[in-house]
Amino acid sequence: MQTLFRHHLMFTIMCVVCFINAVFFLAVGVYKTVEGYVGLYKSITSHEWSYPGRNIAEALDSFMLSLLFVIFGMGIYRLFIKPELRDDQFPSWLNIHTISDLKFLLWETILVTLIVFSVLRLSTVVEFTWNELIPPGIVLLLSFSYFLVAKGKKH
Repeated sequence: MQTLFRHHLMFTIMCVVCFINAVFFLAVGVYKTVEGYVGLYKSITSHEWSYPGRNIAEALDSFMLSLLFVIFGMGIYRLFIKPELRDDQFPSWLNIHTISDLKFLLWETILVTLIVFSVLRLSTVVEFTWNELIPPGIVLLLSFSYFLVAKGKKH
């Protein structure tokens, strides 16, 4: 019984830390969004271009990371802390019952986050080198891997 309590405590700590990380990235996203709109306002009023879209795109990246932490934390909560809860007590996209379900949901979220990161990185490149193709290459490999694994998985 003592071992079960320690694991329950460990999963609870994981959920709390994931929630704290999600709030942090949410705050960073809000800050970057405000910074982007301030830059847009300055660009309009002083005709001094400051690339406000970059800040807003970085905010989207932060929001995606926040969502990733929320999904992971809620998935851990759902699987290990309160597995007896009914499906209608969670959002429909969080109807997970196995680690494999959580893995696929996180995989999809990570892919979207990496796509946003890659587009942001490619849109801000001043001098294009072969190194700039690494993030899109990672996205391609992860997408292909996901396709192969999901194709073999029975839904």
